[in-house]
Amino acid sequence: MAEQLGAAVIGLGMMGERHAQVWAELPTTRLVSVYDLVPERAAQVAEQLGCAAAGGLEEALGAEGVELVSVCTDDQSHRDACVAAAQAGRHVLVEKPLATTLEDCDAIIAACAEADVKLMTGHICRFDPRYVRCRDAVGAGEIGEAVQVFARRNNIVPSGRRIGPRTSVAMFLGVHDIDLVQWITGERITRVYAEATSKVLADIPADDTIMTVFRLEGGAVGVLETCWVIPEGSPNSLDARLEVVGTAGRVAARVGGEEFEQHSTDRAKRMDIVYWIEMHGRGHGGLRRQLEHFAECIVADREPAISAEDARSAVAVALAIHRSLESGEPCAVGT
Repeated sequence: MAEQLGAAVIGLGMMGERHAQVWAELPTTRLVSVYDLVPERAAQVAEQLGCAAAGGLEEALGAEGVELVSVCTDDQSHRDACVAAAQAGRHVLVEKPLATTLEDCDAIIAACAEADVKLMTGHICRFDPRYVRCRDAVGAGEIGEAVQVFARRNNIVPSGRRIGPRTSVAMFLGVHDIDLVQWITGERITRVYAEATSKVLADIPADDTIMTVFRLEGGAVGVLETCWVIPEGSPNSLDARLEVVGTAGRVAARVGGEEFEQHSTDRAKRMDIVYWIEMHGRGHGGLRRQLEHFAECIVADREPAISAEDARSAVAVALAIHRSLESGEPCAVGT
């Protein structure tokens, strides 16, 4: 293995560009190639970061020295890119969710297993110290048995308008907290009942909000609140909360830019600086920690912190939420 792992990035939206920047900056990696369906976008990022702009997926994966691949395409396109990367012998880091169907999840997992390459889904919240501390406290038995869980992830309306035509608020935002709830409690969600409404985004059309009641396998009950129609003028572009009440205590994490405030004459902003911040010319925060972790797992030949089974389970719960919306009834989480 080379001193620096060669990386390729497929899909150059906001997250893809950040992946590319981190791979170019980490001392253990180097950015070899990038690819996007829009050639001008690939050329722009390649020039900015000093790598090759590939003309196609195979060219990006086959570039000399590529050992790992970040797949940052639209959610529904993950399968093709991940399977192609695995078949090319590249380790795969795919942005959440793993896929949008269980069939696609299973195809990705099988391809990576057959090729004996590592697979990790980018559930970035697992690299947020606030949620990590919740996990540590619950895992150590400090709050006793889980009794109830509350999770919220609300975003501003431009996100809903931009992303709503391609996916759902449950799959795009909710999948973060589905994974967190299961990871922090150590229990799977077994049943869900969901209600939704569409007023602000009715013209797209997309659901404004999905509210889900769920049950964990240990008997605790919970609520998942997901929304992407908060007014754009809100000081927080993201309002996220997670709380676990147990038989002997409680833990709670609050995410929404409380660490930093910026004020003008007509508006206050609270921007989160935990997941991504440019500092001294380099990207820092949860995303950098996540990519560092994946590179370390490749070098040390150890399993990533986010297993394929955990990522698949989060998708299974999101799909159950949609089945509940369609049927109007509680739904068991499929396997």
